[in-house]
Amino acid sequence: MIGALSDYISTENSNFQPMNANFGILPSLGDKIKDKKTRYETLANRALRKLNIK
Repeated sequence: MIGALSDYISTENSNFQPMNANFGILPSLGDKIKDKKTRYETLANRALRKLNIK
């Protein structure tokens, strides 16, 4: 989330709107996951793997 937020604020955009952290600014998973809980859990697990925490 920190990386996605820093990318969002550092990319030039004429319609820039300050925003809170949300899953919509994260890179997509590639596969569509309809169940919101499963999708968010998958995103969180991907982030933990990239941080070498899990």
